Amino acid sequence: MCLTIPAEVIKIQGNKATIKSDREIKEINIAFDVNLKVNDWVLYISDIIVKKIPADEAREIIDLLKTRPQVSRENLSQEFQDIIKKSKTKELSLADIVYLLNASGAEKEVLSQEADFTRRATLKEFICIHGVIEFSSYCRCDCSYCGLNASNAAARRYRFTPAEIIANVLQAVNAGYKLLVLQSGEDAYYTDEMLEKIIKEIKRQAQVFIFLSVGERGYDSYKRLKEAGASGALFRFETTNENLFKKIHATGKDFKNRFEHLKFLKELGYYVASGPIIGLPGQTVQDLAADLLFIKQNKIPMISMGPFIPCPGTKFENEKNGTVELTLKMIAVARLMMPTSRIPCTTAFETLFDSPNEARSVALTGGANALMFILTDKKYRADYKIYPGREIVLNELWEKFGLWRNDESFRMLSERINERT
Repeated sequence: MCLTIPAEVIKIQGNKATIKSDREIKEINIAFDVNLKVNDWVLYISDIIVKKIPADEAREIIDLLKTRPQVSRENLSQEFQDIIKKSKTKELSLADIVYLLNASGAEKEVLSQEADFTRRATLKEFICIHGVIEFSSYCRCDCSYCGLNASNAAARRYRFTPAEIIANVLQAVNAGYKLLVLQSGEDAYYTDEMLEKIIKEIKRQAQVFIFLSVGERGYDSYKRLKEAGASGALFRFETTNENLFKKIHATGKDFKNRFEHLKFLKELGYYVASGPIIGLPGQTVQDLAADLLFIKQNKIPMISMGPFIPCPGTKFENEKNGTVELTLKMIAVARLMMPTSRIPCTTAFETLFDSPNEARSVALTGGANALMFILTDKKYRADYKIYPGREIVLNELWEKFGLWRNDESFRMLSERINERT
């Protein structure tokens, strides 16, 4: 659910221990383990010790979350310094955001450092780990960038049965996941009644937050699914530029309807995750700056955005992909503008690196504070090709430190979701 932090025990007195991490030194209750000794390593979050762990495992996670080397700030432009200072107390303008998204050299590095400082100051190490279960690769839409588009004859299609969806969810919950996204193409095979029964059965058997990523189904459908027990919706707006939106969706999508969905999802009480695709063909930095302002103005609590990845079988298959650099600057500026928002490191971003762990480390030390892991049953996982290169997952280390079975972890997540809905 949430990343726990390794710390070394440096003092024990009664049922209290003083622990030292690379973030802080603090006193904490040790009633959970009467055998704790000085120099032992433990995992903790807030004032809760989760468990004792070997020293080598502790150092693994510490290395992944090390702060970036400090960059000299002597040659930063006055305009850059003024904008960073302004971000701490005032709203950034479109021009301010464009300037930051165009940052290069030392300014680009300092931007990421400032975002990291902001995350640590406002959220400490509350880094959340969520799971995604992709239950259908069928889609009625013909989006120019997505490998699931209806015109892609090479796409391999599958559908989970309701029993398979529930079984996949329960397996993830048993592993410690407490927030799961049920994702599919826009597949009318799954009626509102089917999804309602699936959600109710999951909620009957497990303590878990269910988010939906099923596209445009209309107000009545989302109202019914919210009443069934769904907590959130992952619903990308993709871009706030109407002309660019039409380029992405030559047929089958209406710009106004996309944003009407965002509006009523909030009104229905969904915890909404949304954002743009970064690096779309024809997209400008001004477009992305406008996207961030939209997110800020509409108080979207989870900012889900990742780079465009060209996919075979799409109209954009020969276009250039979005970049690591611009994606990191979007994460950093979003963090400065919205210090307490949840900003995941997306699986699309991970495909731009040799190792998913490298991507996660870079994103988390640049302002992100959540991870999204693909938990789709292995016999289907490779066929959910919204973009290439997403089958490689390295979750074990993160799950070891981020998943813990405790009512307290569910309560903490519940408080944060309720605060934003």
